[in-house]
Amino acid sequence: MHYLVKLRYYPGDPLREIREEDLQGISEKWGLGIGVEEVKGAVKEGQEETLDKDLEEITQIVITVVADRVSSLRRGLKDLIKRYRAPRTVYALWGSNPAGEDIAREIIEEMDGWR
Repeated sequence: MHYLVKLRYYPGDPLREIREEDLQGISEKWGLGIGVEEVKGAVKEGQEETLDKDLEEITQIVITVVADRVSSLRRGLKDLIKRYRAPRTVYALWGSNPAGEDIAREIIEEMDGWR
């Protein structure tokens, strides 16, 4: 089975800076595909415009995790959450596939208490 998890971190969400080399280390350790994308939203007069914007247009860092084995996904998510904490919004897992989202919610609840 193929698992896809997108962790969406908005400004102030992660405990520390999300660094490519840290993600690469987690990827190699657990045999995962991990990518990161930084999205910069439109700013007007010093403030980001979020009203009527698509989710993908709002400032955020998106960590995408792809796995074929649930055990690798679980371990990788635990490392990510331990390092950065769980993302904080109701849209934090937007774009994940159902199988990946189920695993992510379980790990987040276990480690960071979403419910």
